[in-house]
Amino acid sequence: MIFIKKLIFTFILSILLTASMPGCSSTGNVKEPPEISISAGDKSLDYVVAKNKWDGSIYDREDTFVSILKEQKEIPVFENNNVVEVSFKGKLPDKFTVADILIDENGKQLYTDKEIKNVQTELKDGKYYFAIEPHFASSLSSYYDPEKKEIRGFRMTASWGGNECEYAFLIKTHTE
Repeated sequence: MIFIKKLIFTFILSILLTASMPGCSSTGNVKEPPEISISAGDKSLDYVVAKNKWDGSIYDREDTFVSILKEQKEIPVFENNNVVEVSFKGKLPDKFTVADILIDENGKQLYTDKEIKNVQTELKDGKYYFAIEPHFASSLSSYYDPEKKEIRGFRMTASWGGNECEYAFLIKTHTE
């Protein structure tokens, strides 16, 4: 009888301890997308963040580039070959990808998904780095203007376990 009481007590205690362990989940203790800082050269860049999938929910939301253009009045201009630095204020993601997309003045993608450029990143000392290189789709327009600056959206997808969000920022570069 004492053995059964000890077994029941141990079982209940283990359930209570498991349920009360704070932050122990498969998402690596990331409850919300962490803040980041983005810089290129000596300029700090504004960004937006939006959840794609989080805590089992899938988000149907406005495109991040459209959101930026509703808020951001001036888009910074950069020369190609500048290096972008992305620093997370919290746990680094398990997976981090960057896409370079040519967009119009309304935040809509100019070309098909085939013309999205996947950008190579480097993780060094806890920060991600990538270069702003000429976009291969720049030459697709039949209209040439040497003073034209194209709007480029950088979509950075970060995931921690099953949670995924997207950080995005805009720049302008000269067409090459």
